[in-house]
Amino acid sequence: MKRFLLFFGAFAVGLAAACLAAAALLLPGWLAGRELRSQRPTAAVSAAATPTPTPEPAPTPLPQMDFTALLAQNPDVVGWIRIEDTPVDFPVLQGDDNEFYLRHGLDGEYDILGVPYVDYECDVEHGRHLIVYGHNMGVGESERFSSLQNYKDPDYYTRHPVIRLDTLYGSALYKVVAVYALTARTADADYFPFNTYVDFADDEAEQAYLDEVARRAFYTTGDYVRPDERLLTLCFCTYEMEDARMLVMARPLREGERAEADEVHIQPDPQLPARWPEEG
Repeated sequence: MKRFLLFFGAFAVGLAAACLAAAALLLPGWLAGRELRSQRPTAAVSAAATPTPTPEPAPTPLPQMDFTALLAQNPDVVGWIRIEDTPVDFPVLQGDDNEFYLRHGLDGEYDILGVPYVDYECDVEHGRHLIVYGHNMGVGESERFSSLQNYKDPDYYTRHPVIRLDTLYGSALYKVVAVYALTARTADADYFPFNTYVDFADDEAEQAYLDEVARRAFYTTGDYVRPDERLLTLCFCTYEMEDARMLVMARPLREGERAEADEVHIQPDPQLPARWPEEG
């Protein structure tokens, strides 16, 4: 009995020490994430305009957000991204390359989690394709874009069909329309350089891109995308194989459209990377 009590006591002390150590590792990241989310911009205050009568009620536009405080911290801030009822609720930056904010935070200091950022070649105000990168820290994690890996499951899409993106130039809701995976190895024969398509010369060029994405998608939703619509793509690592990326593509909510999930069209045989492991 004495030996058992000694063993149990040692086990309890060890377990408590392990829990404290884990908390010491996780708490700073959790606090930093909460601090970032607390800085979400609020609607800018503007003079009230005299309403103009219209034959039919017009949809209420999203208010312009006030980025003054965030821009004072870092002039590279270009927006804020949020997905309701998920951990995604972060500022979005844009640097001079696609490397700096991979490992630096809002304050410009080194941060292994980085901060979501727009491809440096994207035109945030006028471009037809916005690409936003963020870290996926692994299965079961929630930091930065980690929770987005759940979009591989269509049920997650049905619970979170809409992405809100506020930028310095306006705010919009985007509906998720496709989720797909790519190899990041440029030497792979099936490498698809999606991030070279930061804009499209015309509707025909965008349609060709949309057809390529549809072939690779685990699923698409609704009536997909019209070739004259702006695209928003969220890109992050995925760990089914080495050097893989998962992408969530969305398009703006249309006039009169509801911010709810559309019908899901499962792709029975998506064009996955050749190195992608077989299911089962």
